[in-house]
Amino acid sequence: MQKKGLMEEIQHAKDAGVAIDIQGVSYNQKRPEELWKVLQQGNYMLDYEGDEKGRVVALHIDSIEPSKKTPYKKKKR
Repeated sequence: MQKKGLMEEIQHAKDAGVAIDIQGVSYNQKRPEELWKVLQQGNYMLDYEGDEKGRVVALHIDSIEPSKKTPYKKKKR
């Protein structure tokens, strides 16, 4: 996701009162630009949490690492 799209998404979540955290640390009081600085330090995945009525109540942003395992077996020569 590009910076503009991500910043709009985060701002929309903040405006809707959705709790936002990165790696379990609350970022609700921070501006989207501050979150962007943190997110530039690695690869992150956005995960939305819903309540029993289907409303989004939290946005969890977690670091992801590339898989070290190859998804296929290498052929021996």
